[in-house]
Amino acid sequence: MLGLGHDGASVMKAVLLALASIIFLPLSAQPQSVLNFPHVLDPADFATTGFAVVNSSASDATATFSLFGADGSALSTSQQPVRKGGQIAKLGSQLFGASASGWVQVTSATTGIQGFWFAGDLVTFGDGAEPATSASELVLPVIAPSSEIHIANTGTVPETIVMDLLSGDGLDVDERFVQQIPPRGFFKANTAAIFPKADLTQATHMRLKCGCAGNPFAALVVTRNFIAAPSSVVLNAVPVSTSTSVITFPHLVDGAQGNANWKSVVSVTNLSATPNDVTIVFTADNGTTQTVQRTIQPNGTIREMAGDMFGFTTGFQSGWVRVSSASLPITGFLAYAETVGAGVTAVSAQVDAQPNLLFAQIADLPPWWTGLALLNPGQKPASVEIFAMNPDGSLIGNASARFSLAAGSKVAKLLSEWVPATQNRSSDGGFIFVRSDLPLFGIELFFSRSTQILANVPAAKIPPGSYVPPPSR
Repeated sequence: MLGLGHDGASVMKAVLLALASIIFLPLSAQPQSVLNFPHVLDPADFATTGFAVVNSSASDATATFSLFGADGSALSTSQQPVRKGGQIAKLGSQLFGASASGWVQVTSATTGIQGFWFAGDLVTFGDGAEPATSASELVLPVIAPSSEIHIANTGTVPETIVMDLLSGDGLDVDERFVQQIPPRGFFKANTAAIFPKADLTQATHMRLKCGCAGNPFAALVVTRNFIAAPSSVVLNAVPVSTSTSVITFPHLVDGAQGNANWKSVVSVTNLSATPNDVTIVFTADNGTTQTVQRTIQPNGTIREMAGDMFGFTTGFQSGWVRVSSASLPITGFLAYAETVGAGVTAVSAQVDAQPNLLFAQIADLPPWWTGLALLNPGQKPASVEIFAMNPDGSLIGNASARFSLAAGSKVAKLLSEWVPATQNRSSDGGFIFVRSDLPLFGIELFFSRSTQILANVPAAKIPPGSYVPPPSR
């Protein structure tokens, strides 16, 4: 997400400026705000890992950052005031100082607190994630020869986590691994260390299950050098209990585009114990479609290069993807790689289109670009308005972008093409709010202009009327 072509101090400044602009809004009202970030920080990570939270409620709040060690002890806490409609952004080192390894939970008695973390070497790779969902059974959608598993016990009782490393056909590639985790404790390990007999070239995903009366936990995977190297991809674990049978990826690119060379990977996981027939439809920007059928084995995964899956032969391809099964639940991800710069990121499957979307960060000045892709999956044209906002909530350039998005079509542009004023600022920061009269899917990608770093920024789903941007010209 943050730049290249500067010395370390400049890069860190870019990190802080970008994180300081992050605005998050809640998915739905909760009795209190609890954000679980199962990413385990080692001591060397605190200076290069950033956290940002925003208070979107109508009252001032206090956000408590807690760092929990492997044994579940609270190693450090930091209480941060967050004014109504405001945000804070801090490095791990600012919140906790020099500390031992731990995972971070953010809590508040106020509803409407959300957050985000980002980390990397800030030179050749970087990625982060939204808060992870806790559940008693999860699936990590990607495993590769160089993957690192992070698990946090978000509950208050000890847990025994059973881990099954699976291949595409849904079968174990090694003996299952069992790990006990104390309340609020964590477990972190390389896949190769806990599955020493496995041929990791055959592993595709992992299922995690709590053997302790269904207690919830959270997890994520950090995968190095997936598709291109050096790179880092972060994906949160997904609850197995989902009933979703249709998933959408609003943006797919493949092939040569100027000096860039894009490769995309489509991955779909069958969450049921029954063979699952899925239909995968690629709709190009010009409206033409290509449809393929696949059968996914029980608890299995299919994973293919988009070019192979859809028979792309020559030229640059751009469009969107819809995956559906008759009734059985599925999940998945789509990974993008720019193989010249070696930037890679992954986007989790999207389920629900929304009329309001908020993209929490703008990093659009050199050496960064911010790109936005929006998909109208409906049967009628959508009236869309894009607001680029300063960190203080004012409009960048005092104007919004308005356009009509045809039924069943996607548009993808740099933010600066919609709002040129983003390039006329002294520093980066801010957020994007998208308002539509029809539900949309959308993604935001940050990437260095060298394309050595790609990062996906998840959208916050904004209930209608919960956020109203200032009037535009």
